[in-house]
Amino acid sequence: MRAPAWLGLSRLRRDERGSVAIMTALFGFCALGCLALGVDLASLYGERRRLQGVADLAAIAAANDLANAERAARATMADNGVSTPKRFVLTLGRYTPDPAVPASQRFAPNATPFNAARVALQVDSPLVFGKALLGRDAVEVGVEGAAANTQLASFFVGSRLASLNGGVANALLSALTGGGVSLSVMDYDALAAAKVEALPFLDALATRLHLTAGSYDSLLNARAGVGQVVSAIADVSQGGAQARAALGQIAAQLTAAGGLRVGDVVGVGPYAQAGIGRAGSAVSAAVSAFDLLMATLETANGKRQLDLDLGLQIPALASVKASLVIGERPQGSPWLALGQEGAIVRTAQTRLRIVAEIGSSPLLKSLTGGLALVELPLAIDLAAAEAKLDAISCGAQPAKDARVTVKVRPAVAQLWVGKPASLSLWNDPSRPPVMEPASVNLLLATATASAYVAAANVNATSLTFTAAEIKAQTLKSASTQDALQTSLSTLTQNLTLNVKLLGVLDLGLGQLLGAALKPVLAPVGALLDPVVGALLTLLGVKIGEADVGVRGVRCDGAALVG
Repeated sequence: MRAPAWLGLSRLRRDERGSVAIMTALFGFCALGCLALGVDLASLYGERRRLQGVADLAAIAAANDLANAERAARATMADNGVSTPKRFVLTLGRYTPDPAVPASQRFAPNATPFNAARVALQVDSPLVFGKALLGRDAVEVGVEGAAANTQLASFFVGSRLASLNGGVANALLSALTGGGVSLSVMDYDALAAAKVEALPFLDALATRLHLTAGSYDSLLNARAGVGQVVSAIADVSQGGAQARAALGQIAAQLTAAGGLRVGDVVGVGPYAQAGIGRAGSAVSAAVSAFDLLMATLETANGKRQLDLDLGLQIPALASVKASLVIGERPQGSPWLALGQEGAIVRTAQTRLRIVAEIGSSPLLKSLTGGLALVELPLAIDLAAAEAKLDAISCGAQPAKDARVTVKVRPAVAQLWVGKPASLSLWNDPSRPPVMEPASVNLLLATATASAYVAAANVNATSLTFTAAEIKAQTLKSASTQDALQTSLSTLTQNLTLNVKLLGVLDLGLGQLLGAALKPVLAPVGALLDPVVGALLTLLGVKIGEADVGVRGVRCDGAALVG
């Protein structure tokens, strides 16, 4: 008798023979699938890593040669086996290494001046086994790489090292410090020769201000006493005992000088966010102790009128009195800057009034009994000169082929024989002056004198410094087209004189007095030119000119960022 069919099926369900083989087959199929997926994932991961390396190298090449960024990036990609990517996007912009800004926001696309490049790449990565599951032969792989250019230069506008005159310098420093400075020419030479590096100077100043735990940015925004600044200069001065002694004498005279914002004297550009004392081997910015001292005193005395007695400097004149007004330096524009392309430094606007007393000529003595002296008032208004770091070029051997280009805009210069119609207006550099003819009284006669010249062509001039010139600390000048014709001697040669007797124009004796007075006044400009030139040079400004120096350049090329 045959067993029922359902009984056979029941036995089959209970039979466990061969189950391991079946499970092995099923798991083997899954393992093969996972292995195939693993191969493709590993292939995609390897391709992405390779492509990331290509994008990083392309970004570095582009950032290292921003003027030819696309060509440099594509050449680098081709050298690394990516000649025709599916997608290639090169974006130039500006990278700001500010820890307070999220890393993803530190690169600003298309922001100028450019100092960084970002490269986005996309390619199709082939699949080996995954195409059976995805129904396609390749998967898109995309990456981005960004790099910033670290080329830096240190530069300044205004030279204070020409024509050091002990008497003029002492008169100016005494007025700036509020004391009685009496240094010898040898002292000034020692100060001019003593070198001060910008970052060690800031570190020393931070120690005196008890700000060593912060960043350079916090130090630059802090206010410091002028005595603290001068002492910090002495701390790091590389000039020997004589320079330090001269700085000590000046510091002892700081009775009237106020404080200043540190960043108005020195700017550190991309190192602003670095911790104090941690900037490493930044670009060299060695300046003379005298230059840094004068920049400090000038900045601290912004908008304060200074009275100078320059009579002893011009023996041919009976007396020379000067009144000086130094404007405030534009905010964010230091005298010395460590910066990238686009950094700007400016001088402060300067106004100078001079009253020179002249002894009478023989003819005037015969007419006036030898009782009168002639006073000649002169006035000079110098706007701020500007220097902009236009380009830094570093070749294969930066020590030999580095180039720094600075665009310089000299100050607009105006010179008068005359006097301000309003002293309060003249003493405010933010407002244009109003001048009127100057009166010269000679007993019964009154001579009205006036003259005006200007150097007003202020188009920017490009000055290029080679690596050898930077190493030699070479100064270069940009001048207006009229600068050679703009001087006090030219001014006094163009005098317009009107002479009256008893308040009434006299065509006889008045003309005779005028003819006698003009030869007396005209040579005064030639006498004043060298002294006024020395005074303005000490302040870092010149009539119709601007001096620029590049003190160092750093050519590290580009580095990956973000």
